[in-house]
Amino acid sequence: MNVYPVEQKLVPFNGAEMLGVKANDGKVYVGVRWVCEGIGLTEDQMKNERKKIQTDLVLKQGGLNLTLPTNGGLQEVLTIDLDFLPLWLAKISITPNMQRYQPEVVDKLTQYQLKAKDALAAAFIKPDYRFENMSPELKAILFVDDKVQKLDSRLEHLENHTTIDYGQQRQLKKAGNAKVIGLLGGKRAAAYKDSSLRHRVYSALWNDYQDYFGINSYNNTYTKDFIRGLPYIQHWTPPNNLLREIEEFNGQRLF
Repeated sequence: MNVYPVEQKLVPFNGAEMLGVKANDGKVYVGVRWVCEGIGLTEDQMKNERKKIQTDLVLKQGGLNLTLPTNGGLQEVLTIDLDFLPLWLAKISITPNMQRYQPEVVDKLTQYQLKAKDALAAAFIKPDYRFENMSPELKAILFVDDKVQKLDSRLEHLENHTTIDYGQQRQLKKAGNAKVIGLLGGKRAAAYKDSSLRHRVYSALWNDYQDYFGINSYNNTYTKDFIRGLPYIQHWTPPNNLLREIEEFNGQRLF
């Protein structure tokens, strides 16, 4: 089906505006760039979110490029199905760096996660009947469904923002120790016995790990990322200069 816009409007929200589009398929779509700008994301963060929508196994089912009139003329705009909006927003992780350096972004993101869909729905979706005219049975069904959806949203939010426990921290540390010892050739190897080299290999491992998961310490790994943390450590490789130094160091001490 060739999807095209039939209604377009800017919806005021939280001091900014969201671009909403109703299409011929009966669905409402949201301009991704307007949401990102309203939250206050940087250009790099916006690029990451666009890529996420286009590549994520679930989110890409709700993403859609629409040709829309903008201030710069007709442009192709990446939008996302209104039903997928809460899921996308929930997948924007609030990292420790964001909490430290972008606290206003964290506050706005929370507001968008909780209320943006309702604001857009109110602007486009008109009820076909009055709630008070429903039967008690139908009211009960809708009430329970609403509670279940809210509970699912809260559980997903907790999973995305809860960090690992002490036992999981110890597992990551143990895996890191085993990886470094193996790379250095074992505890009896000359490379391992050199405290400076050993320290630099540990630092390289954990710095790469923290950059990959967007955190400031492996202890702050999110619960949702723990299952990927152990394989990351097991398959990590030091920079080439460190690998050569390990090889040369052990070689020099062996002769």
